[in-house]
Amino acid sequence: PHDDKIRLNKEVYEASGGTEVFLSFEDDQNILIGYLRLRIPSDKAHRSEIKNKRVAIVRELHVYGIEVPVGMWDDFGFQHKGYGSKLLSEAERISREEFDAKKILVLSGIGAREYYRKKGYVKEGPYMAKDLIP
Repeated sequence: PHDDKIRLNKEVYEASGGTEVFLSFEDDQNILIGYLRLRIPSDKAHRSEIKNKRVAIVRELHVYGIEVPVGMWDDFGFQHKGYGSKLLSEAERISREEFDAKKILVLSGIGAREYYRKKGYVKEGPYMAKDLIP
């Protein structure tokens, strides 16, 4: 893949009373490299971590490609080349700047928690959480 032919796309839409932001990296042939689903919850959210708080939730983050062990490199794939980090950084920026969120939460599987810890997230209930400080 050539980085100069890869673009970041953003779609925003309303769903279930909240706002969804879909971020994706695609190449010049519209091949999906990775995506992130971000939710700005509605006022009807019921979990204590969310209710009446200015939070955003990363519902899903995925970068496609063959599985590559950490520390290894695949010249033709997309794994471990920073696309996930860029998607997460953009979600943090959008949450803070466009929705005035004070915190971002991630629905993360156990195996991915260390990835988020390295990016400043801490365990908070079922989520990995990070304060969004301007």
